[in-house]
Amino acid sequence: MQDKPDSSSLADSEKHAVEIQETTASTGSLALDRHGLPLVPQPTRFEDDPLNWPSWMKWAVLIQVGFFAFLGPFNSAVVNPSLVLLADGLGVDSTTASYTTTCAIIAGGLTPFIFTPLTNIYGRRPVTLFAILMTIAGGIGSGASTSYAGVAVTRALNGAGFGGMMSVGTSCVSDMFFLHERGEKTGIYVIFVTNGAHVAALFGGFLGAAKGWKWDFYIGAIITSFPFVIALFLFPETLFSRDEEFLTARTHERSYLEMLFNFKGNMIPNRQLRLSHFTHSFAMLKYPSVTLPFIYYTLSWTFINILPAVTLATIYHKFYKMGAGSIGACLGISLTIGSVLGELCAGRLSDVIMYRMAKRHDGVRKPEYRLYLSPLSAFFMPVGIIIFGATVGRTGFIPPLVGLSIGVFGLQIGSTCLYAYISDCYRPQTPETGVLFNLGRGLSFFIPFVATRLANEISYLWAWFTFAAILFAAYLPVAALIWRGERWRIAAGTPTFHRYM
Repeated sequence: MQDKPDSSSLADSEKHAVEIQETTASTGSLALDRHGLPLVPQPTRFEDDPLNWPSWMKWAVLIQVGFFAFLGPFNSAVVNPSLVLLADGLGVDSTTASYTTTCAIIAGGLTPFIFTPLTNIYGRRPVTLFAILMTIAGGIGSGASTSYAGVAVTRALNGAGFGGMMSVGTSCVSDMFFLHERGEKTGIYVIFVTNGAHVAALFGGFLGAAKGWKWDFYIGAIITSFPFVIALFLFPETLFSRDEEFLTARTHERSYLEMLFNFKGNMIPNRQLRLSHFTHSFAMLKYPSVTLPFIYYTLSWTFINILPAVTLATIYHKFYKMGAGSIGACLGISLTIGSVLGELCAGRLSDVIMYRMAKRHDGVRKPEYRLYLSPLSAFFMPVGIIIFGATVGRTGFIPPLVGLSIGVFGLQIGSTCLYAYISDCYRPQTPETGVLFNLGRGLSFFIPFVATRLANEISYLWAWFTFAAILFAAYLPVAALIWRGERWRIAAGTPTFHRYM
């Protein structure tokens, strides 16, 4: 690592880290943030501690893991506007063609259960690089396939890879940033997650119409290859042991090159992979502060993000006679606008609320403060769903898109609140809770099987109203966490694994 720079040139997070190194080394006292509140967690005296990294390095990793997460939904959804073309090319109907996307979604939801325990032992970096290569191989394979079975299998491989890519994001955010920074930083990460499918839709349809559906898969593989090259040189290992006994005996600080290429030196000492590690994510479901947000997030992602992604091509082709390019533009623009506006209202404001509430309560930062913005999600998401169902096929094509924008506005707010809340509740177990959120996105695979069929039976209005009612009902237990969450957390106890992290 480089010599410590002048603190006047550092960003706030760097200043805090420098102050801590000096204060804790000399007095052993708690280090404070610029508001006079104790930093959580307390960083170590070592410069290779990710909490002590310079801002440029933290931001470089944050943007990369955000882009990795962006590429998951991107690879999954890039072909969605071209599903009619894919169906024609494979000799199946458009609903059956959409099941290839389902294969990717299911695989992407399941593989983090395998990848995450590996990242906790062998490091975030090597597992992520391997997952990127899987994603690229799956994309190339889908483009080269000539049969429905071939596309389905390679889509599953693609999904397995991007599931691994998406499994490290929340872990890295937790590794590098203090609690009071995580609202904004988590929001930045979440906006990448949310918008992958939206951006894919913007040009996936036009590309499919111009070059054929195969190029929708090829472009995903090509774009995914660029962050692989960048990560080779700009994605240092963030896994770091905070075990006091280990830190007391530690004398060697890793250089930047060692954090990139010293595979063994980046592993947690004396840690071995065990079969029980693969069940830790399920163990987190015993805690209400995990289970209730998990259910709400799963349904939110399903009805706000996946539902339009897999049904809009069929619906807009049926009612408005649109082609793949126009459908992709409609989907991508409306959802991107909504999510960006949602993040402008969520990330930094979440940190501001946390700070102000902590100042009122003797510096105590309760995780439940993160949920104070969540009622906005419970309002905007159902409203957006109802607007879409009430207007599609009855008005022009724009009013349903307004509903999509309103819904994803609420999704962005809700996602930021939930990610930050669970991370604050159980920081050492952030990798496992992140796996559950990935699983939640994978569980959305069922929606193509029921949405259009239900709409054909009871109308789009009542089908989408049903989805909105389910989503609002799922929020009510989350709302209870605002008032009862702390008591429930204390009663449930604290997880015993990963306390060294």
